[in-house]
Amino acid sequence: MSRARRTPGWRLGVLAAVLALPQAAYAQRTTGSIVGTVGDESGGRLPGVTVSLQGPAVVGVQTTQTTDAGFYRFAALPPGTYSLSFAMKGFGTVNRPQIRVPVGSTVEENVSLKLSQKSEEVTVIAEATVVDTTSNQVSTNYDKDWVRNAPIPRFTFFDLINAAPGVNQAVAGDSRSTSMGAASSENSYQLDGTDFTAPLTGAAWPWPNTDAIEEIEVLSVGAPAEYGNVQGAVFNVVTRQGSNDFHGDVNFYFQSDGLTGRNTTEAEDQGNPFFRDKYNDLTGQISGPLLKDKLWFFASYQYQRDFSAPVGVPHEFPNKFQADRVFGKLNWQISAKNKLQLAYHDDYYRIPCIDNNCNALTAPSTIKVEHGHNPSPNVTFTSVVSPKTYVEARVSGFYGKDHADPLQDGEPRVKPRYLDLDSGEITGGIYSWYDGNIWKTAASVKVSHFADKFLGGSHDFRFGIQANDGGADYVGGYNDYIRTYSGIPAYSYGYLTPGHQAGSTRGIGAFVDDTFRVNSRLALNLGLRYDYNRAFIGSYPLLDREGNETGQSTAEISDLYHWNSFSPRVGFNLKLTADGKTVFKGHYGRYYRGVITGEFDDLAPSKPPIVSFSGFYDGNGNRIGEEVVADNSQLAVDAGFKNPYTDQFVAGLERELAKNLGLSVTYIYKRGKNFGGWKDVGGSYTPVVYADTQGAEASGGNITVFRRDSDPTDSIFLLTNPGEMFSRYHGATFQLQKRMANNWQAVVSLVLSKTTGRIGSSNLGPTDEPNSVARRFGQNPNDYVNTDGRLTYDRPVTAKLQFVYMLPHGFLVGANYTYQQGRPWSRTVQLPDALVSFPAQVLTEPIDGSRRVGSWNLLDLRLQKEFALGKRAGIALFADGLNIFNNAAYDGVGSRLGTSDSFGLHTDFVLPRRAMVGAKLKF
Repeated sequence: MSRARRTPGWRLGVLAAVLALPQAAYAQRTTGSIVGTVGDESGGRLPGVTVSLQGPAVVGVQTTQTTDAGFYRFAALPPGTYSLSFAMKGFGTVNRPQIRVPVGSTVEENVSLKLSQKSEEVTVIAEATVVDTTSNQVSTNYDKDWVRNAPIPRFTFFDLINAAPGVNQAVAGDSRSTSMGAASSENSYQLDGTDFTAPLTGAAWPWPNTDAIEEIEVLSVGAPAEYGNVQGAVFNVVTRQGSNDFHGDVNFYFQSDGLTGRNTTEAEDQGNPFFRDKYNDLTGQISGPLLKDKLWFFASYQYQRDFSAPVGVPHEFPNKFQADRVFGKLNWQISAKNKLQLAYHDDYYRIPCIDNNCNALTAPSTIKVEHGHNPSPNVTFTSVVSPKTYVEARVSGFYGKDHADPLQDGEPRVKPRYLDLDSGEITGGIYSWYDGNIWKTAASVKVSHFADKFLGGSHDFRFGIQANDGGADYVGGYNDYIRTYSGIPAYSYGYLTPGHQAGSTRGIGAFVDDTFRVNSRLALNLGLRYDYNRAFIGSYPLLDREGNETGQSTAEISDLYHWNSFSPRVGFNLKLTADGKTVFKGHYGRYYRGVITGEFDDLAPSKPPIVSFSGFYDGNGNRIGEEVVADNSQLAVDAGFKNPYTDQFVAGLERELAKNLGLSVTYIYKRGKNFGGWKDVGGSYTPVVYADTQGAEASGGNITVFRRDSDPTDSIFLLTNPGEMFSRYHGATFQLQKRMANNWQAVVSLVLSKTTGRIGSSNLGPTDEPNSVARRFGQNPNDYVNTDGRLTYDRPVTAKLQFVYMLPHGFLVGANYTYQQGRPWSRTVQLPDALVSFPAQVLTEPIDGSRRVGSWNLLDLRLQKEFALGKRAGIALFADGLNIFNNAAYDGVGSRLGTSDSFGLHTDFVLPRRAMVGAKLKF
């Protein structure tokens, strides 16, 4: 219903308003730059040198002239390889081919011209240092050579971004990542400038085809002010584009159970090891000119079918992951200075096991499948106003349709669900069902302007403004969820009627960034950002028990809360050596999180009420026992609810060890504040002592917990910023990067870290998504007991390697290695109702890292042989060995409840050793 209110006219109005803005915009970087100085043999700077640039990603030849200080720059270059030419009368011409420009990077290419009385040209292979001499950010780029040759499991593009230093998949097979002390809800995901971070959860929503990607930038720490509404990393995905030449490729990937090993014992998998039912992955890409030098196209399609049964699940009930992804892009060179880019992405998906409960303890009837699609358009206009000024305007977004149903055909949406607290087994129906809309629209303009000899140096200014609108509207209901303890129903939840659970956000942001080159050694990075974000809940129709509209609607809550945030960013980059091969850099920045609607959508007046009861079902399916109906009338938001933020402090040293090989050592400190949580401001509680004597691992000590003394109807749960919520991160990163040269490239990294605090997921288990969103944390005051320790995504040691070597005779080898310590978890106990007067589980011990799930030790290898088919075409055959060590790391435990028979039971294993074979046709 919320979709209908967001009409095409509204979007066109935003586009018109944004294109009319006189100055810059919020930027999602999809390009890079080349800068440098031109001098003579005596060391003097040369003004008026003509610098020409060519490359397959740009039309024709671009030219500029050096300034009075001998400086030149080419901005907004699509990632790729370029050639430069430097010419001036009386000097020999210098050519610099093979200059690689990564997305988001500024490549410095300095040149010295020699006096010459005759026309001569000298070609020198570019020797731009691998060290970034202008920025203070911590980032890693993966170019097309890695993207197209990486031995990865091909879940989605997450396999690529999770290869970056300090980045870890939040939950195995999930669309969220944690990065250097940032929870999964604190990152930003960008696709060709489209912010595809879901406003509901902070997850990546559209999932692009891996083979359509040109390059990925993982900006881990130190993002400039152009990035807002992000506390963690920025994952910047740039897709391929067309050119003046026709190109295409078809890729096929195949796995089977016959190519799959086993990494669990009979006791662990109960005779049901991981089973590969089917794996077919076919992609096709084609690009070229519709009009040479004028209009280029790129198109891509992916057909992916991944059917498998997790460990412990009977093989006749495989989870059937399906994806059909389409993508298209048009690049129109309107004139020599103006370009228009149109792009469209959609992925039709069917994802089983979205509640992360697919193991030996879950009955197939309880497993849920998510299905839908995500149309995602993008319109970008760019204009070179002058050699010093560049303008970009963009309108983009995604508009997902999302549904959840039972995985098994014939299973009803509405069916009781049972959890046996003694054994940990789950039977009955799915947890919940829904039909949802989720959307985000963003419109922006940015201006990049270069000012030479201004305020004591040269300045690369970037200004920006951005408007956004996003939200989620889910119609659904929760099934009765009955917990039994020693055969007796302990407590249960259910729903009376379905309803709309919805939330929306709108905002505007503005920024200014300045790369201030004080002299040839020192560059300052200065930035300031302002964001206004408003959270609100629209008007939605009320539904009856069957889900039909009643003719009545809820009132809109137009301003649930709003935030005004100013974010300073300050840093420096100092060349310790004149050649720029050793730099020292530092950074401080404040980073505010954007609105996540999943934090407050429980307050939606149209949300279905929940019924809790102690009882059971009789033979006719009727509830027996005491019922307590709970709607959201007891929920409220603090009028002064503050925006969570993280302060980042970075100090690093980078050194070029040899040509194309660089080493960086970086220390990172983060402190997070103002995280959301709930407090019961209406109820009264008394501290009482619980004797920890239940279960084989009981400590025998005493734990202070909280008993409710007031009537349950007196409780008012307030979403606020409890002082107990915080995060701290200390990390040291060591990274060796060898860019592609002499037929090989590699990235080697080691991250040593400690992540502590208390956030919205601190009372959850290792298979739960580690986010900082409040959700319901604190509505039970015992949530605060023993939860201020290691955060659930703390991984003290992470080591990674990515490697590609192109051997003679068309052979290629690739390696992808990951070691990461397992996530911490803590034992829990079910508190007796007689002690605390309401159902509650509590952590019996601090989360100190003494209990962890299994550590990953995964090595993937590729061997590939390419055969030429004429001058332009070729076919490559390859075999990937995945999890070569047959690592048996487990990501979950059957139960954290100390009295459960499945306490600490290993579940959610990584996939075993297996082979993937395939072929690639290129033309």
